[in-house]
Amino acid sequence: MQQTPLRHLALSVDEPEPGLFHWMILESEDAMKTWFVVEASDDAYDTFSEAWEDGAATLRGMGDGQYGPRAEAAEDESADPVLESGPGVDD
Repeated sequence: MQQTPLRHLALSVDEPEPGLFHWMILESEDAMKTWFVVEASDDAYDTFSEAWEDGAATLRGMGDGQYGPRAEAAEDESADPVLESGPGVDD
């Protein structure tokens, strides 16, 4: 079974106010030149370690434990279109 590429993900912890820590999971789709936030904590943590551990748990949950978080399979452009409705489908 051929797998899709691993996603380029990174975990970061920010301290927007002293003593309040938030985790963020970042992703890059352009050879790691730019990054955007794909997940972030809603609540603040009292310590860097708590934020890091919860962020790491979320990151682990984003993919298969053995093979990691993978990109979505590319759509086969040469395949026939899948009709969800229309003549012959709604019958």
